[in-house]
Amino acid sequence: MIPTEILKRVGRKAKRIFRPVPPTPPTESARTEEARPEPPTPTRPPIFDTYTEPGDISDLGVLFMPLAEYHGKELGAIANELGALGRQCSFLVQEQLVESVDRHLGDHRRVLASAGYDKHDLGVFDVFVAMNDWGEPSREIYHLARTRGVPSVAKVEGVQDFTDVDTGRIRLPYLAADHVLVQGPNDIDALDRKNLHLVGNANMEAAWAAGPAENERNGEIVVNSNFTYGVLTDVRDDFLRAAIDAITQLGFTAVISQHPADRGLPAELAQHRTERSMSSMLPVCEAVVTRFSTVPFEAIAYGTPFVYFNPHRELVPTFSSPSDAFDHVYSIDDLRDALERAIANRGGYRNRAEGYFRRQIDMTDTSSATRAAKAIAEIADS
Repeated sequence: MIPTEILKRVGRKAKRIFRPVPPTPPTESARTEEARPEPPTPTRPPIFDTYTEPGDISDLGVLFMPLAEYHGKELGAIANELGALGRQCSFLVQEQLVESVDRHLGDHRRVLASAGYDKHDLGVFDVFVAMNDWGEPSREIYHLARTRGVPSVAKVEGVQDFTDVDTGRIRLPYLAADHVLVQGPNDIDALDRKNLHLVGNANMEAAWAAGPAENERNGEIVVNSNFTYGVLTDVRDDFLRAAIDAITQLGFTAVISQHPADRGLPAELAQHRTERSMSSMLPVCEAVVTRFSTVPFEAIAYGTPFVYFNPHRELVPTFSSPSDAFDHVYSIDDLRDALERAIANRGGYRNRAEGYFRRQIDMTDTSSATRAAKAIAEIADS
């Protein structure tokens, strides 16, 4: 006989099979969750479709690496000149920079440097070129070039604190690359090393060619806020307040132009900030107040006087001594007086400042991009 307890358990199981308990109705939150559509799969813009993976091209030719939009603009122009010389060029672009630099890269091949990519997957290249040779991620490609026995080139990207007297860091700029494309005699004196090639600066050439606007000046004085990458950022707000004070005393309108990497402003300063580009303001403003920057060179090119305002006592030598091109001042009162003089004597300013400008930016009848391309081609062939 089958034990009674077993018969009971079999009976209970049969009941569950033939008379199952109806399922519990879903809660409101569960029904909402079921109704919620799946989030769309993120897609990249079509612009990424033109990029290959690092290992997809076996011969990259001259390999460029832009690290900012203005790098892309200048390196793109050089690549176009190299293309005219019959040289194959490629661009290695970080994923987060694609949308800002791509429009400057012409028809040249593009390689995507996505997060975690392996630099050793890169195909062979004849020369590596960037505009910053002291920071990542370009520095690791300079190292790769050296291990492969391939020459490397760095193009000076603008005014530089070559000896790091004010940066608070030890960057050793323009010492990692085998060759350096410099802007003018000042760079040669400051770097004092072998394999320097004098090629000028394409952006400064364009500004010089454009010159001052023909219309009347607009009553604005531009304050250049260029406190970036941790250098003297703690003195920025005091610098801006003092500059605005001096400008207001003169009865002009103070406008703050903020470098893209110069982040955040207190409300009382942010009201003076503009989104207009510096190159659009320089030809028509009255004058410029600035600290260490490339902007003073551009101001000279447009025939607009600048005053070097240094209440925080920077030591970098480029603007240390006043000249026919500018006054170097430390106080609000001296800034006010210097601006008043600069505006009153703006006629003929560009002629007076040209000698200083050409010490910083060498110009010839041949464009900077053409000179740079010729130098890179010769380096590749050497």
